[in-house]
Amino acid sequence: MALSNYGQLKASVADTLNRDDMTSQIVDSITMCEAMVNRDPKFQNRRMETTSTLTFDAAGEASLPADFIAARTLVFQSSPRSNLEFLSPSGFETKFPSTTTGLPINYTIIGDKVKIGPPPNSGAGAVLRYYQRVPSLTNDSDTNWLLTYYPDIYLYGTLVHTAPFLGEDARLQTWYGMLDRASGELAGQDSRARFNGSPVMPSVAVTIV
Repeated sequence: MALSNYGQLKASVADTLNRDDMTSQIVDSITMCEAMVNRDPKFQNRRMETTSTLTFDAAGEASLPADFIAARTLVFQSSPRSNLEFLSPSGFETKFPSTTTGLPINYTIIGDKVKIGPPPNSGAGAVLRYYQRVPSLTNDSDTNWLLTYYPDIYLYGTLVHTAPFLGEDARLQTWYGMLDRASGELAGQDSRARFNGSPVMPSVAVTIV
């Protein structure tokens, strides 16, 4: 069975379960699968990356995108551009105790805001590259990057979340195993695509908890 849209995913889950009485439970399980992918860093990959241009107020604050999970880079659009380095909120406030403006060199994340320091002395914005949440599926024709590139993760992730509705089912361990294998292959493929044998420099993604 094809797995290219929401309707086909629901049908495939129902067919695998061999159940025609779990329509609402399957929808709930798909939602929980999406939440799992959003929450677990092992699923973070280049397909999740997107960019947004932020505009800052006089205090150097801007709102994060609604689908934000974790920051990859924040580049202030000065000339030349400035790649800002992350500081913890406490470290940021210690380093920038005043509102004196200048060329920003650091940023921090507090709640749903990103703050740069020192506050900018120009109207230039900053380009945020970040991991975005999985776009939720609503209509049967809907698709997203997870279903396009990793349909096995969507399928097995949904199946394992049907566990509360199935009770004792010997197939659950198989589905857990298939999900674990698929997530491992995703990580390996993503690492090869990003670096392709080049030396790997350590980096940290910044996540709102």
